[in-house]
Amino acid sequence: MKIKRIAVLLFICCLVLPMNVFAADTSASSGAALIQWSRQAVAVDSSASTFSVNIVMGKHNPFSSLEFGVKLDGNIQINSIKYNAAISGSKVSDTISNGTHYFGFFDTTNHYNGDFTVCTITFNYAGNSPAAATIVETNVTTVTAAGGADKESLTPGNTVQITRSAATGSTGGTTGGGTGTTTDTGTGTSTESGSSSAQTDNGRYLLAVDDMTALTALENGTKDAQGVTTAVIQVKQDDIGDAQEIAVQLPYLILNSSEHRSIRVETPYGTVIIPDHVIQASQLGSASTLTLVISKVDASVLPSSAQQQIGSRPVIDLSFELDGKPITWSNDDAPVTVMLPYSPTDAERNDPNGILAAYIDGSGNVQIVPSGRYHAEAGTVIFQATHFSTYGVVTAVKTFEDIATSWARKDIEALAVRGIITGTSATRFAPGADITRADFTKLLVGVLGKHAVVSGDGFADVPANAYYYDAVMTAKALGLASGSGNNEFRPKASVTRQDMMVLLERAFTASGHPLTEKAALTSYKDAKQVSAYAQESVSKLIASGIISGSDGKLRPLDHLTRAEAAKVLHLLYEQLY
Repeated sequence: MKIKRIAVLLFICCLVLPMNVFAADTSASSGAALIQWSRQAVAVDSSASTFSVNIVMGKHNPFSSLEFGVKLDGNIQINSIKYNAAISGSKVSDTISNGTHYFGFFDTTNHYNGDFTVCTITFNYAGNSPAAATIVETNVTTVTAAGGADKESLTPGNTVQITRSAATGSTGGTTGGGTGTTTDTGTGTSTESGSSSAQTDNGRYLLAVDDMTALTALENGTKDAQGVTTAVIQVKQDDIGDAQEIAVQLPYLILNSSEHRSIRVETPYGTVIIPDHVIQASQLGSASTLTLVISKVDASVLPSSAQQQIGSRPVIDLSFELDGKPITWSNDDAPVTVMLPYSPTDAERNDPNGILAAYIDGSGNVQIVPSGRYHAEAGTVIFQATHFSTYGVVTAVKTFEDIATSWARKDIEALAVRGIITGTSATRFAPGADITRADFTKLLVGVLGKHAVVSGDGFADVPANAYYYDAVMTAKALGLASGSGNNEFRPKASVTRQDMMVLLERAFTASGHPLTEKAALTSYKDAKQVSAYAQESVSKLIASGIISGSDGKLRPLDHLTRAEAAKVLHLLYEQLY
């Protein structure tokens, strides 16, 4: 059906809706995959008189209006319809025609793209007999460029089955408040925010966040310079009582989006920032909820060697659950950021570079996390995790006998204690020696903490059995390193300072923190020595303050020393972490 003017569309829709304008066009498709209930079955607690379910719409071309026809079977009634806060159009009240409820919203422009929870419907439920609600009709209206409107009529046919149970149907959850409402998650008792929470007998505190609450948190979230919008979900100390385990259940649809999003979960035991697509598609399957579990660990249960290194410092265990079932998680492409509250001793404050994050491996050994470091302003140890395990705070020191008077001693020690940089032997670093292209590239990739999938041919002079092969291939895949005209990398050649600057500037881009500001090179006495291919990278590093030169010179053709390499790599490290 096409109506020529949008004003006529709105007028007719508002007048005719009670008389059922939802009769599907003869060309209607089913829409079963596009329009769905957030759950296919609800087991309502014996003491509950209401329950809630969401209508979720998948990805769609931009549209202006959405209308539903829902048929009810059994002893249920619609109590209320709460639309997503992102919907700004006019709402049409629930109206019954021929035993079907009709409702929706209308707008004059194509504001919406789908891929979101449209509304939360709360139903009244009486008795013990099974009931059902079916989305029998859906209209999607699009405003055309000519000022008219196109209507797509669908017949999804998706049904949610309702039954009465003796207790809440959640994994590990119990009824928590006595309002008599079962939320869309099927867990606990509905709160004013639309989420539910409960503390179970086994010491787990569960916060189940429904679709609407999660999407509202995203709307109220902040967007960073990389365009990532972060929503905040908070669990306070007063909420958890004496629970030793905190579980936050999230609708995965908010992380399975084309938009760049993350969820920041703040708890008394630590804060975790979960990026979008954190679960690989092959592992996700058809799961609809992701639960983050943070457990407080008593260090006395750890192996004796781990106890000695961790002492009385905080230890937590992290894990994920999909649809309530524990999974083993690792994903190098979507690291999770973890923040552990920590108050250093006076001695530790004097050397904050020695405050580290570590995990306990399967053999009970303490493994340092290279990205972990203490942030005094936040009072936390922050690190990136590409797999989940038991994590804690440790302290350590690493030095070399030949750097006692080196101007780069602190930088060398900070990288060495994290395993990012090594000496020429167990006791010597050789700070004044030149560093090769292979070694600098290996260290640079180590700071980035990335391992890219290599495709295509490698370099002619980088053998597959070389200790730097993986690092050089990763650098090539990330766009950091390229070969000469004859496809040679020259791994054993010394790195010039200008080549270091090119690699360093590209590393910022590969890490998602590109440098954009530029500075003039003319103030440096040897600016004309900077090769054309390096000028842009050098100007960006000067503008950022990472490179300042010495005695009015950049020394672009000088060889980079191992001490200088440690200095610039530590600057990059602090920018990234």
